[in-house]
Amino acid sequence: KKKAYYGDSESSGNPQVRVDMIMRFGHSSHKGFHHLATRIAQRPSEFTNIDTLHYLLLATIDASFVLSLDEAPRRISRATMDHLLGEDDLTKYPTQYLYLVRHDLQRLCKKLSLSTPQIMSEFNQFWRSLTLKLIKSESQEHKLFGLKEIEYLIDACQLPEAYIVKGAGYEFVNGRYEISPLVISNGCVSAQTFTYERTSDCGKKLILQPCLMTEPGKSHCDVWFYLSSSTTGVDYYFHETNPNEEQAVPLRDWKCIGGSKHPPPTLEQSSNTIPFKDEKGNLEKQLNKWAVENDVYGIILGRCINESHLRASAFLRNFLSKMNTPNLTSEQLALSNSLGQGASVLESILPLLTSTGPTISSQSQPLQPIPSPSASSYLTAIEAAKQRLLSAQRWKESMESALQGYLDASRELQAARSSLLELERNHGIIDVDADDEEEAPQAKKSKTNKS
Repeated sequence: KKKAYYGDSESSGNPQVRVDMIMRFGHSSHKGFHHLATRIAQRPSEFTNIDTLHYLLLATIDASFVLSLDEAPRRISRATMDHLLGEDDLTKYPTQYLYLVRHDLQRLCKKLSLSTPQIMSEFNQFWRSLTLKLIKSESQEHKLFGLKEIEYLIDACQLPEAYIVKGAGYEFVNGRYEISPLVISNGCVSAQTFTYERTSDCGKKLILQPCLMTEPGKSHCDVWFYLSSSTTGVDYYFHETNPNEEQAVPLRDWKCIGGSKHPPPTLEQSSNTIPFKDEKGNLEKQLNKWAVENDVYGIILGRCINESHLRASAFLRNFLSKMNTPNLTSEQLALSNSLGQGASVLESILPLLTSTGPTISSQSQPLQPIPSPSASSYLTAIEAAKQRLLSAQRWKESMESALQGYLDASRELQAARSSLLELERNHGIIDVDADDEEEAPQAKKSKTNKS
């Protein structure tokens, strides 16, 4: 465990002890990681503490950069994914460690995909399946975590088309950096690593790219971002990126390379995006198919009355609208925008009307999420939906007091439940593991090489 060797300052703790233990564990004479893969696959019930899986995955990532582990990292990643998807009750795992294990698997699979591209497809399918289990959970905490994972899923399947660099001391560094055409295939970004390029007005060729950072004698590697000259290799500015943030180009907190002209820049990303692809194709299309086939939008709207759920539903709705809306005329776009505003109104009352609480009216029927019509019947569908929206608005106005009463009752129910749980905890009826609430520690590191 990293927290056993790192203290509150860089001068305390002994990270070398951890590195030496990992190296000895993975040595060819011991084959510790091969045995670990077998144990996770054959006896997953032994790994009931998900924080243990987190630390084992971190060690596997670190060891894979400096040791020849053959198939062990692939077997460990696949066994861990199978273990989590085969788990009947994910609510026994703290969400903070579920996130860390998912993120560890993502980092490990990206590393492995350089030699085994299909492993990234396996991870993406696992991620979607895990998220579906979470949003169907009876636990409010795990459901909210699943909704956040949907946002991460959407972000992970696309890249900004360009970044705009501003405010750098070197004026020629400022400007628009476009995604390199070398990483684009059939309209998708086909590589897990990517580069943005620009040519300044004075003819300098510049790149914005992630770089793998290593420290001599150490096993751990991170990804930092650099603004550099693509012809001379001179680095102008860099960002010491947290491992949890290396999926996206950082916009703030850039630093100057020694001798570079102050100040460091800030970045903005373009609103247009380009999809990623894996071995199974366009990730945006895969995510859209998963959401439609599993009625993810309907699950979100039909199971909650929480504002966080509504924000997540809007995030997903915007993605689905982008993926399912055909090329429209200006008149059709205006109607579509009107419908989008109406959908927001519906979302604000739909969870109340479709919840499993007391029936407001014996005459009421649950509203269903607005479907995505085909291109041929788009205008007709919009007109019908507008009429439906007007009816829903009149219905809402006539039931205002009843809805308010239901909201008040729901809040009182939640307060009563929380009070009961607190009393039970205070009297020792419920055993709460305080360690589950701790933040996962972040090791403090320094890097010296760019490779």
